[in-house]
Amino acid sequence: MTTPETAPTPDTPTTDQTLTARAETSGQWIAGLIATAMLDTVATPHQLPHLLFPDIDPDTVDRIWNLALPVGYRAGQLAAAPRFHRDTLHRLQTALTDAGYTAMARLTQQTRNTLPPAHPADHETTHHGVRGGHE
Repeated sequence: MTTPETAPTPDTPTTDQTLTARAETSGQWIAGLIATAMLDTVATPHQLPHLLFPDIDPDTVDRIWNLALPVGYRAGQLAAAPRFHRDTLHRLQTALTDAGYTAMARLTQQTRNTLPPAHPADHETTHHGVRGGHE
């Protein structure tokens, strides 16, 4: 039996990771409740964007939302498999830099920096032009 005097002290990284995971899980649970309550409050998913801008004309909100929705969808595609979009991320970062959008380019670079190193097979092609050597 371990007594309090002899109980092992968890190391800082383990404690940090454990408490971070606990906080993230709790945050996700709360976020789910809030998302559910937002829909329950406005009654229809079409009205959800109006919660963001309650003091703005509904037609203006719809125009903003109709522009933002495809951006969010594309971000989701990139986030789902960013290692398959290395070239796209690099191309768009370069375009942002060249156009003077340096802060946005810096954010893109930060995202690119979080990707694991490319596997050599990612750059191979077969005689059919298939990447990764698989047909």
